[in-house]
Amino acid sequence: MKERSLMYKSLAQFIICVVILLLLATPLFYGLTKSFYAEDMIDIIEAVQVGKPIPSLDLEEDILHGIMIQFALITIVLGTAIVLMLRFISGRLWQPFDKTLEAIEHFKLENGTYPALPKSNVKEFNRLNKTLERLMTDSIHSYRLQKEFTENASHELQTPLAVFQSKLDLLLQQPEITERQATIIQDLYQMNIRLSRLNRNLLLLAKMKNNQFDRTESIDVVTVIKELLPYLECLSEGLVLNKDFPASSLSVKANRTLLESMINNLIVNAVRHNRPEGEISIVLSGKQLVVMNTSDETALDEKLIFSRFYRPSERVKGNGLGLSIVKAVCDYHGWNISYAYSEGKHRFAVRFP
Repeated sequence: MKERSLMYKSLAQFIICVVILLLLATPLFYGLTKSFYAEDMIDIIEAVQVGKPIPSLDLEEDILHGIMIQFALITIVLGTAIVLMLRFISGRLWQPFDKTLEAIEHFKLENGTYPALPKSNVKEFNRLNKTLERLMTDSIHSYRLQKEFTENASHELQTPLAVFQSKLDLLLQQPEITERQATIIQDLYQMNIRLSRLNRNLLLLAKMKNNQFDRTESIDVVTVIKELLPYLECLSEGLVLNKDFPASSLSVKANRTLLESMINNLIVNAVRHNRPEGEISIVLSGKQLVVMNTSDETALDEKLIFSRFYRPSERVKGNGLGLSIVKAVCDYHGWNISYAYSEGKHRFAVRFP
């Protein structure tokens, strides 16, 4: 099958369409010529043949009328050809392009394969298919490399951090260490915990970015929160934890691990940015989860609040990834999250579709 350019095929089919229409209109042109251009000549010839005087001629008027009718007829033929070209011929020419679009609309990196693209005798469409195949192949290869990196990083980093923590535990148990040494070891111990948490959070964000949490199911948000309540109450020790669940259930389609991570990070954020003897409120109303907390801090920057490593106050402990994870989980599932500050309370609302 010989390849041709799209312009060549479009022009060729347009010319064929015009020729066919002109051939079909030939009887009309014949009748037009006979009725206007040759009418006076026929009258003169017939008069001479029978010996009658030559009749008065309206040759100029007939030619003018004939030209106008002929111009209108040619315009109709060309207009019809253009309509047929745009409506039917172009649709057939662009059919391989539509099939290519349908194929790549269902392409997913996590599947590890790219769809078979249709062959065509149009040169531009074949170039497009080859380019798309190369891009999809490179994307799949990059995705696999990133996935392997996150998996290897998760294994390789957690192991030395765990060994480091166990060594610190052994040092703390030594009877001959001084109080100063114990303080230094305790600081290192806390730093190691922080590094472990930072590593887990970064890996979680990387896995979400690479769509590695493909398992979703129908989950009751109320049940999940109630199961997490003992842990959440431990986190909020010294704070008042208010719970308001008007509905007995709220079913959403989500990945359970990510949903629990989102709720946990919202509560941890509310604890860290709270004031002594403050309050935390968890409200489920309609299709919305709201977490509010009292605070002595002013309103946060709405443009930066979900950015990684954003820390509005150095007095607050944390690695600045909690709200980034919350935003990533919401984006991953197609949920909407909003922030508001009013009357000394920070309010985060997650709206489920």
